[in-house]
Amino acid sequence: MILIYLLVFLLILPLPAATNPLASLCLGFCHCDRDIVDCGSLDLTEVPLNIPNNTRVLILSDNEIDSIDATRFRYFGNLQVLDLSNNIVRNIGSELFKYLPNLRTLSVRKNRLTRIPSGMEKCKHLDKLDLRSNVISEVSPIDLLTITGIRHVDLSRNLIAVLPKLKSFHQKSVTERLDLAANVIYDIGSDLFLPFQSLISLRLSRNRLTFLDQNSFSKLPSVESIDLSRNLIRDIRFLAFNALPSLRTVNLDRNDISLLDDGMFFACESLAHLNLSTNRVQSVTEGWMFGLVNLETLDLSYNQVRLFHPNAWSHTPRLKWLSLHSNRIQSLPSGSFRALHHLEELILSANSIDSLHKFALIGMGNLNKLDLSSNTLAVCVEDGAVLYNTSMPFLRSLKFRNNQLRVIPNRAFERFPSLEELDLTENPIATIHPNAFEPLQLKSLIMNSSSILCDCQISWFATWIYKLQLDRQKIIAKCSFPLPLQGLDVISIDSANLTCLDDSPRPKIVRQPEEMTALVGQQARFMCNIYGEGPLVVEWRVMDRGIGRVLVQDSQTYMSINTTAIINGTMNGRELAAADLILDNVSLEDRSEYQCVARNRFGSDFSPTVRLTVLEPPRFLNTPSDISIMVGQSAKFQCSATGDLRWAFDGGQFPAAEGRRLYVMPHDDHLYIMNVSMLDQGIYTCHATNAAGAIQASARLRVFDNLFYNILESQKLYEGESLVLECRVKIIPEVQRLLWKKDGKVVAENTQIFRVDKVLKKHSGEYSCELWTEDTILNKQSSIVQVLSDDDPKLSGISKKAHQLQAMASSLVRSMTGSAPNYPLLIAILAFLM
Repeated sequence: MILIYLLVFLLILPLPAATNPLASLCLGFCHCDRDIVDCGSLDLTEVPLNIPNNTRVLILSDNEIDSIDATRFRYFGNLQVLDLSNNIVRNIGSELFKYLPNLRTLSVRKNRLTRIPSGMEKCKHLDKLDLRSNVISEVSPIDLLTITGIRHVDLSRNLIAVLPKLKSFHQKSVTERLDLAANVIYDIGSDLFLPFQSLISLRLSRNRLTFLDQNSFSKLPSVESIDLSRNLIRDIRFLAFNALPSLRTVNLDRNDISLLDDGMFFACESLAHLNLSTNRVQSVTEGWMFGLVNLETLDLSYNQVRLFHPNAWSHTPRLKWLSLHSNRIQSLPSGSFRALHHLEELILSANSIDSLHKFALIGMGNLNKLDLSSNTLAVCVEDGAVLYNTSMPFLRSLKFRNNQLRVIPNRAFERFPSLEELDLTENPIATIHPNAFEPLQLKSLIMNSSSILCDCQISWFATWIYKLQLDRQKIIAKCSFPLPLQGLDVISIDSANLTCLDDSPRPKIVRQPEEMTALVGQQARFMCNIYGEGPLVVEWRVMDRGIGRVLVQDSQTYMSINTTAIINGTMNGRELAAADLILDNVSLEDRSEYQCVARNRFGSDFSPTVRLTVLEPPRFLNTPSDISIMVGQSAKFQCSATGDLRWAFDGGQFPAAEGRRLYVMPHDDHLYIMNVSMLDQGIYTCHATNAAGAIQASARLRVFDNLFYNILESQKLYEGESLVLECRVKIIPEVQRLLWKKDGKVVAENTQIFRVDKVLKKHSGEYSCELWTEDTILNKQSSIVQVLSDDDPKLSGISKKAHQLQAMASSLVRSMTGSAPNYPLLIAILAFLM
């Protein structure tokens, strides 16, 4: 009894840890393993009293603790890990942390905290903080500064809507992983995370972000991963991800992104993995792909991509994995992925692809896996010409599920010599030709067709499967014809029972369409006859810029098929069909190659492609115009047209050609006549011809030789004097006219002498005499007239008298022009004028 009292006394005695003899004893319901104490799942409502002071790891998870008494941790200086997860703690006072100087991990996950505990800065060694699944709704600037000193911080599944932006921060951040997923954050602005210079991983998934602004994530030298999945992001601005040299992974899946700004990943050269799946992206462009030089995986599945420019992939030369699953791609143009030399896996399943350009898949020499499932690409296999130009020497796996494939022709996959895995499930395959899989050494073939036409053409199939030791459980090939074998597995049928009928039910084109030539605006008609088991279906395909496209009927395209059932003994059920394709009002855009395709449930048959040549009669782009010029000038006729051009002159030889004055230059649509003479007058005709017809256009060249008899000279006059300008020329009546202009404006017509009595200052200017024919000016000369006032200082009295005498003499010379010359008098007058 005395011993019991002594023990009780020692337990309640508040001695320091260093002197407490029971400091290292583990009493009560907790489980102790050296310095690890597990008090989890004990329905505790408070922190127990009897925890050893030397505890390093304390687990208090899965209890009913609603408050923390800091004094219970007074002697826990060695505690490094404190787990309070899954309790109902509402608040943790700052006093707690002064007793835990060596704390490294604090987990308060799944509690009822409304704010981030304060005072944690006292825990200099705190490395991991887990506050996931609380009800924290506010983060203060002090809180943000505090968590920059903690390496791993988990604040996910709270009610945080806004993060504060620190105006200044001097503390060096050590945070490497920051988890803010599943909050209600709606805006992060720009440069919000600049304080976190050591950040490696950032999770912002499952928030309410609607856009990423410029520099939303910038200048974080260590960040490697950013998760923004499951937000409401619609818009990503230019430089949203900027100067992130270590960034390797960005998740943007399950947002509402439709447009991506150019340069959104500028200076992110290390980005290797980008997930944009489940958005509304409509195109892949060079702009937003710029800078992704080290990208290795790109997920664009479940978007609305309709087109992509092949040059866009030039910015991702190291791409190894690309998914375009479940988009809206309808066709693949030439060289669609030419720049992806290192691509190893390409997923194009669940699109609307119905045609491939014959060079669509070239350039991918390292491709290992290709998924083309759930499209309508049967023609690419059935018509071997489509894949003939595609070589993928390292392709090992091809998925071709659900493509309406009915026929596998001979050597259908020979351009993929390394193919080992071939998935053809969900295709109604009816015919597999002998050597269909040569020269492949398949290791896995998956198919599940119940439409096989079981005749002698399939008798090789079972032997081939046994030879390659393929898994029979993955190969379902059941007969649908003939009726005695219907439902039986081809592999289990004795080859002696697989015989060929003289009258095969497979469709066969018995009349091939022929080449056609038509003029623009006329009608073109192709015909194709088919025989086989009914019902027969005929479609017409056209090669549109190298891509096969199925024609649909419209106002300019008419398709018909007339069938005749043949019921005659062994031919019971067969049909003979006559199919027509009529193109009304053809244009140059209809020039292409056309093909007739016949189908029934047993297979398909393809005609050779035939060309439609559309001819257009020549048409003028420029026609020559009438020209009127003076003798000695040069004439230039312009004429351009589609077709071949030639010139003619009045039905005879060109006079200018004899004098080597006629020029026609290569790549020039002009006819040049140099130094024209009166002999060059006449009609010049431009002829344009091609295989569809000929046209012509003519123009007249009129040459005149009536030159001016005199020369207009500049004059200086005083106000009050008379201005007389004379322009002597022999005018051809009703053809030519003479105009006088002052400063470009008409002042007189059809007179050879222009006179102004008593000139004024306003009569100064440039006077011109112009000879016209219709709308063409033939000749022109000008005179500068200057009118001076009496008090003008420029001339002295003597000079003025001399000027008047000069004017009189000039008038006398002009009056003598055209009469018998008096040479002594003229010489005297000219000497005076000089």
